[in-house]
Amino acid sequence: MFKVQFKDVLIIFSIILLGISTSFYKGYGDDLDSHSLILSFINAYENGVYSPSRFYGSPFGEIFYGFLGYNFGSFVGSILSFCFFLISIILFFLSFTKNKINKRNIYLFILICFSNPVLYLDNTNPSDYPLTLLFFSVAIYLFRNNNQMYSILFFGLTVATKANYALFIIAFLIYEFYSQKKNLKLILIVFFYSFLIGSLFYLPIFIQSKLSLSFISNSGGPDLTLKVLTPRFFYKIYLAMGIFSSILISFIFLTNYKKLKKLILVNIDIFVLLVLNLLVFYFMPTKTSIISLVIILIYILLFKIIDKKIYIYLVIILNLSFYLISYEIFDFKYKYSGKCEPIHAIGAKLNLKLSEGYFFKRTKFMENQIECASYQFGSKSQRFINGKKIK
Repeated sequence: MFKVQFKDVLIIFSIILLGISTSFYKGYGDDLDSHSLILSFINAYENGVYSPSRFYGSPFGEIFYGFLGYNFGSFVGSILSFCFFLISIILFFLSFTKNKINKRNIYLFILICFSNPVLYLDNTNPSDYPLTLLFFSVAIYLFRNNNQMYSILFFGLTVATKANYALFIIAFLIYEFYSQKKNLKLILIVFFYSFLIGSLFYLPIFIQSKLSLSFISNSGGPDLTLKVLTPRFFYKIYLAMGIFSSILISFIFLTNYKKLKKLILVNIDIFVLLVLNLLVFYFMPTKTSIISLVIILIYILLFKIIDKKIYIYLVIILNLSFYLISYEIFDFKYKYSGKCEPIHAIGAKLNLKLSEGYFFKRTKFMENQIECASYQFGSKSQRFINGKKIK
């Protein structure tokens, strides 16, 4: 057990204060999925008709965040997302770190995740991304601490919140069987009941659609061609990792290539999850929040490969700098110019220049997104803008 000291109380108080202030700042957030979850819940609750928030839907996310937004407003959903994100990064760190862990490293890992403005602002929205990270991290932590039966519930809720995480769960269970020599019967039980629980949330939708997949919708996105997908893929990874810190992290990995290679061989689980998440992102490079897991796992590898913590502090400083100051490499040409139309880049011209920090850009973007999303709430649009309950 860790001994609680005054500095621990101070750190915990600071985290609570940060969570509260962030939740007031975010409102319903800048993730369009946030309002889609609420609209899906309202349509099902008030009209008895289910319409997925996007693609195949997010049944548990729609119920959870839809209920909160409808009955309590944005603050409750935002503060819970903050807590979910905090818990998930701690559990991922504990689950994938085999050596003895001390408080200093846990605090430092929280700091490096919070210091990344893209990762932090993506996962403090009242959206199903932080909820999925929570369920997945809890499931892995329980599984690796000999609570496999309890992990079933959280693997199931992971699938019920984001179906694409089923791929990660399958990969994790296969790894545990082959690499960690887990009992095959146990693996099959966890697999079967996890997917049974997850599937139950999609069953009513399936029945409503007369046993067809007609409920699956696609709201659009980039064309599925290498020419279109590849530039978006690399640019958004560079952005999500931090426009300053991504350079340093790449340098650290390249200069420690042999050590990194050995590290990957003994951390195949991290490598496989990284590759799979990147593969998913390659075919839908729409939101940086999709690769939140990638960023967290890269930070875990960073902690494993670095002996001198000075480099961790440098990454944190560069991350924090990104909040306040930025630079642009390209001037993008967009397909649409309307305030509330989709953001779809169709071209880019090289133009290196300094610009305002990511926090300021994101704040303007968030205010615009909230206003545009509010139009779909009709007479209750002002309640959405003000973060009030929609009911």
